[in-house]
Amino acid sequence: MSQPLIILGTGGGAHDVMDTVEAINALRPTWRIVGFLDDARPAGGIHLDLPVLGRLCDAVEFPGHRFINVIGSDRSYLRRPEILASTGLPPDRFATRVHPQASVSSRARLGHGVHVAFGASVGGGVVVGDQAALCPGCIIGHDTVVGDYAMVGPGAVVSGFVHLGRNTYVGAHAVIRQSLRVGERTLVGMGAVVIHETPKGSTVVGNPARALLRRKLEALPA
Repeated sequence: MSQPLIILGTGGGAHDVMDTVEAINALRPTWRIVGFLDDARPAGGIHLDLPVLGRLCDAVEFPGHRFINVIGSDRSYLRRPEILASTGLPPDRFATRVHPQASVSSRARLGHGVHVAFGASVGGGVVVGDQAALCPGCIIGHDTVVGDYAMVGPGAVVSGFVHLGRNTYVGAHAVIRQSLRVGERTLVGMGAVVIHETPKGSTVVGNPARALLRRKLEALPA
């Protein structure tokens, strides 16, 4: 019997989650998506042919359901811990899903609420923390640690023995050299090539990646 699943948020990541669920169910009926919870859409509305069931804080009103979060972008990734805490849910209420056409080593370990999308590759000895998102086609090299709430964008390459800090965001097609530590709450821009360690809370862009000056960072739109 399939288990009811609720998606938190109505962003573009919902498509990846729905594709993963459909692919899993094609092999064996496992999940049944019943709708969304979102603070930006009114309850009773329809999104992607599914109902909006309420706000994030209403999650506790759905006993027996599992949840998956799709809220997070280069603009909102820093708020992911706060957003998920607002649900009042314990970690074990969040489902971990792996697309059948992703490659995850049997020697890798995935936390609660992790989503591994189509075409992603996760090497042996990798540890992926709670609520991390591995987007389509990304590569996580062997013995790497992906911190809680981290997001790795489409096509990004994180080489072996890297430590991605908690709440980091790695943009699409970025590359991180092996054996580096990327500080927590770091934003790695699209296509950046990171060859040096990055401090906590930094934003790095370019090839080779360099930190943005504070005055430029403050000039960016909110």
